[in-house]
Amino acid sequence: GKNSVVVEDEEEKVVNDEDDDDLDNDDKTDEEEEAEDFDFSEETTDATTTSTTNKSSSTQINAKQFIEFLPTFYESVLELLSKERAQSKQVFGPELAPSIVGRVLLECFKPIISSFKSRLGNVCPVPGSGISSSSSSGNDGFGGTEGIAAAYESTIQFLSLAYDQMEPWEGQGSSNNQENDHDSASNDDDVMETIRTAFSMIASPFVPYQRALAEAERDPLGKAASMVAKDVRSVVGLQDAADRLGDLAPFMFPLADSAISRFELLTSGYNASATLSLVDNLIATHASELAIAMGSLSGHVSNSKGNEFDEQHANCALEILRIAGSFKRSLKSFDNSVKDRLRSLSDMMLDDTLEQSGGGLPDALEPAQLRSFLAKEACSLSPDYIDDGTGVKLPASVVELRRLAGTTSNSADGTTLFPKSADSVSRLARSCQSFVFEVCYAIPEQNLRGISALPVWKQDGVGSGDEDSYGILPQSFITHVGEHILALVQALEPFASDKEALGLANEVMTGVIEVAVQPWKEFVAAAGVSLTGDEKSQLKSLMRGKEVSHFFGDDGDNEMDNQIEEEDDEEEDPDDKASTAFCNQWLDVVGLAVAGRLLERTMRIPRLGRKGAEHLAADLNYIRNVFTALGVAGHPHPLLGYMAKLVTMNEESLQFKIHSRQGEKTPSDALEVIKRAEIRIAYVRGISV
Repeated sequence: GKNSVVVEDEEEKVVNDEDDDDLDNDDKTDEEEEAEDFDFSEETTDATTTSTTNKSSSTQINAKQFIEFLPTFYESVLELLSKERAQSKQVFGPELAPSIVGRVLLECFKPIISSFKSRLGNVCPVPGSGISSSSSSGNDGFGGTEGIAAAYESTIQFLSLAYDQMEPWEGQGSSNNQENDHDSASNDDDVMETIRTAFSMIASPFVPYQRALAEAERDPLGKAASMVAKDVRSVVGLQDAADRLGDLAPFMFPLADSAISRFELLTSGYNASATLSLVDNLIATHASELAIAMGSLSGHVSNSKGNEFDEQHANCALEILRIAGSFKRSLKSFDNSVKDRLRSLSDMMLDDTLEQSGGGLPDALEPAQLRSFLAKEACSLSPDYIDDGTGVKLPASVVELRRLAGTTSNSADGTTLFPKSADSVSRLARSCQSFVFEVCYAIPEQNLRGISALPVWKQDGVGSGDEDSYGILPQSFITHVGEHILALVQALEPFASDKEALGLANEVMTGVIEVAVQPWKEFVAAAGVSLTGDEKSQLKSLMRGKEVSHFFGDDGDNEMDNQIEEEDDEEEDPDDKASTAFCNQWLDVVGLAVAGRLLERTMRIPRLGRKGAEHLAADLNYIRNVFTALGVAGHPHPLLGYMAKLVTMNEESLQFKIHSRQGEKTPSDALEVIKRAEIRIAYVRGISV
């Protein structure tokens, strides 16, 4: 094409011939040939013929060489274009020079595009090719999609700088001649078409990765996740659990962020759902592994035979709760960050700088504009236009991104980009809550587990002289429980005084009452009641005691409840208030579990003599006094005091209470539980009803 240009001036012929010699492929050096076809096989020929392992190593070396070589190659091409621009201006004039430089760029890359594709295939197998990425994926920045992203970033930067060699000179095209203006606009359109063609061709080796980025990412990210999962599963003891899980928990977020960055770079927002789903699965799987690890630690505590409370175990459990809170906060932050990036990408999708005609050539092309244009060329050749919810027609990809980012009328408030991860984090939070609960509640459970079979309950006779002198004293099992609950305050306060740790732990305290539901569920079953409707809601209502106090009449603890509410109204320093609230949440949960277990064990006592009833009342009143001393709202539970009165109530009063309820229509399951409990107490006391 260049030789067809007729140059009248002899001197210009010489310049043109010299230029032709520069671009001639016949006399290239070995180094230039290597640069042209991106061939790095000679240096590793021996290595690639020895074994499969060495072949893999050779491929990795070639990938590294290619990624390091590419920027240098692009710099050489830019130097060539700069020289060509100056010579073309001198020989053909400033009007034709941009078009010639564009054609030179096109011809430079035509012979080597096939080799370019091959080299990218060595860096990362083309998605759908069936070739394993085991040899080319890693975290060294040279293999897998990391290498593809690095090569693409170099290419985009090169194209942005290459455009500078094809833009018009300042002042060019400013003319008062309408005909000249028309010719200039036509020439600009031709130049822009050449630029689009050249840029699309140079970036064409990346198209398979742009169209199937999620598939290309799946294998290397999956392998990284598997390695971390093995480390998480190896955490089985309490001794170093907090430190190890603290290091492993945030591991996936940098990987996920890098995957989103590659998505942003390579696709500019197209095919977003595939990448978001991949990242969602990555984080969700990791959170599930952490939840399983927490569950195993909880089981370790439950199976412990020790009868002494270990504050170090409590500290470990609270630290793990903090880790879960940090994980949840990181997910929120990551979710918001990705939404911001999607909003920016949706705006860039509407940029049509490279698609315009008749408006002249832009002064510069930013990398973001090039990425958006090339991604659209690769992923959205014929976009559909749909209503964005406000009556405006926009490309479907733009509307989808804005919906995901929460900026359209069709977006649901508070929706997350990673729903599976959010569900897994909820399970992780419950596992951590259960772990802390098991540590704090293990001692009471061990002491209360077998009390229904104690022989003391059957005693009928008059007590010993000591009992007559000092009254009935609480038994050792209940004093152990009370002392443990009081010791919990000291175990919880150091952690709660750390403002940062407390803030993270509070991220995962929602619904913590659910860890104490099981003893109450067993209490209801022991009373012989089947709850109707929403069982969980009914149990929580019973646990809170809101619907039971007014059924007791004069036997309730309303005065105690009012006193606690007044204490809660006192003003406190905000930090101290937050610390107190956290401690009280756990004391409340443990207290509810203790109350539920005591009530359930009471329902299962086979026989209750007079002296046994006095012992039981003393035990119940002792634990009520402990809860009163703690000053936690809602404690002691009103059923504890009511049960203490039932077991010592005289026969006539109990019979009358039971008979008076027979004509009532049961308005709630809570009343039915109370009625059955009254009948059960009468039965074990041998009172006829």
